[in-house]
Amino acid sequence: MEKLTWNTEFRKLSQLKGYSKNPRQISKEQFQHLLNSMEKFDYVELVAIDQDNTIIAGHMRVKALKKLKKGSENIEVRVPSRKLTEEEFREYLIRSNRNKGDFDFDILANEWEPLDLLKWGFTEDQILGSCKEAEKVLEKNLEEENSSKKKKECPNCGHQFSK
Repeated sequence: MEKLTWNTEFRKLSQLKGYSKNPRQISKEQFQHLLNSMEKFDYVELVAIDQDNTIIAGHMRVKALKKLKKGSENIEVRVPSRKLTEEEFREYLIRSNRNKGDFDFDILANEWEPLDLLKWGFTEDQILGSCKEAEKVLEKNLEEENSSKKKKECPNCGHQFSK
């Protein structure tokens, strides 16, 4: 069998076909985080497709791009040098979604703001773990954020406005 290599090519987003047996799911909240990321940073991580335009990896990115009304655009995709066997296709589909690294939560706690991590998709449990100091910092930051959202009142006319 010919050695497998990958090339970057362009495809019209509307030509890409979802794999009907794709088991990967994300929650509405995770999808919203993906949308937010793509709105801010655009399309960065390339979708992998088979030679017939069937998506192997990147179903949610394609869904997000379509939701962002980019269905008629050409995007870069990774395409194998030969048609994948069914076994290769299915294995890569799982590996591309499952082989994700873990985070060093000590570095996260020391180098990133907890509120940013929450906005970017982490949960409080993931951020806090067993660290009481991180819990105090998060509580303080949440209190500050909530107090900054409170309505202020003009001392002269009594009009209320958000800070």
